[in-house]
Amino acid sequence: MTTEVSGVDLARQALVGAREQVNKNGSTRKRRPKRRTGQVVRRNGREPIGLDAAVTR
Repeated sequence: MTTEVSGVDLARQALVGAREQVNKNGSTRKRRPKRRTGQVVRRNGREPIGLDAAVTR
């Protein structure tokens, strides 16, 4: 058996170290920004609109 460290072992050690650093620094996952659900500004009447909005116009 050889005592050399393989690339997979090094990658595992790097991953464990990175996880420990994240836990130590207290950083959390960033939340995705909320999608905008507001009214879209329509210019020149060229933007597509839904059928119900076209009928009530």
